[in-house]
Amino acid sequence: MARRMTEPLTEREAQIMDVVWRLGEATADQVRAEVPGSPHDSTVRTLLRVLESKGFVAHEAKGKAYVYRAKVARRKAQGQAVRSVLARFFGGSAENLVLRLIEDEQLSPERLEELRRSAAAASSRGKRKKGGV
Repeated sequence: MARRMTEPLTEREAQIMDVVWRLGEATADQVRAEVPGSPHDSTVRTLLRVLESKGFVAHEAKGKAYVYRAKVARRKAQGQAVRSVLARFFGGSAENLVLRLIEDEQLSPERLEELRRSAAAASSRGKRKKGGV
């Protein structure tokens, strides 16, 4: 049974996707060479099949090798992961996530202010593109 793309990536699947996104396309051997921890060849091939069943990658046969490419943009996968974390651990509240990052000293008040300014600038750019301000 095919898995849904909405299922979160495991840590190893995310590492494999990182390689595919960085390289644009890659064989299983290329992925294995780039993934940390020297995974076994069969592990990488199995996880590429899992990623394909989840809809994250597609393959094309080139000679004797399968060449994999991403079907999902990194940004879209990041968005899915964030929504999943928010729903599972923070009741859907981005504010609670940010507060947790501050409490755990992962996000300083200074950095939070920098992010606020960046978000305001990005919001302004988005409004101008849509014909707003």
